[in-house]
Amino acid sequence: MSIDDEIDIKAVAAIEPERQATLLAELARAHPGLRRRLRFELATPRSDSMVATVREWILELGAQTSFLGAEQLSELAAELDAIRAAIAASIARAAPDRAPDLMWEFFALAGTVYERTTEEGWEISSIFDEACSDLVKVSVHAGVEPALFATRVVAALISDQYGEYRALIGAIASAEPWAPTYSAQLTALLKRCLEEQPATRDGSNGTTDRRLQHALRELGV
Repeated sequence: MSIDDEIDIKAVAAIEPERQATLLAELARAHPGLRRRLRFELATPRSDSMVATVREWILELGAQTSFLGAEQLSELAAELDAIRAAIAASIARAAPDRAPDLMWEFFALAGTVYERTTEEGWEISSIFDEACSDLVKVSVHAGVEPALFATRVVAALISDQYGEYRALIGAIASAEPWAPTYSAQLTALLKRCLEEQPATRDGSNGTTDRRLQHALRELGV
């Protein structure tokens, strides 16, 4: 058995608490990602501190510009998933009215990630896919006005550059049984936007029309 095989949760739990804390603090100083995650854990359960810490976490990642190789991309994927989970679980419980805006802010990290790597990034894509489902859940849980939600969704579809919102319409369609007003409002807005969408110079529908039409098909219209 290798040393790595012996390092599991039970083994680590057996270490004296003060020694655990010392080791964790040393690691956090050397690894910015771990430091950001630890900062969030220390902010729990104070809701205002949690919200501020997650927002700062997102801003710090968004400001990074270094190139990401395969290993760095995997590390970042784990950190992104930690942010997603923090918003969808901890923030949604402690400050449900703040969770939707934070999740929207989370999606802004897509450009920061995809423009810094030549890797395929399937790990990243799957995280944003899951965040799409989370966004619907936290929005409904927070009682976000369906018309406002629909407006933000349409804007997201139009501005989608990296496929970060590719699972959003599917998530809304899946939520129709328990959140019918949200899908109904989105369907109505999509139809209205298509009716009002000006024709392109060559008479074709254009990218925006195609996206809106595809969204309607996903909603079963």
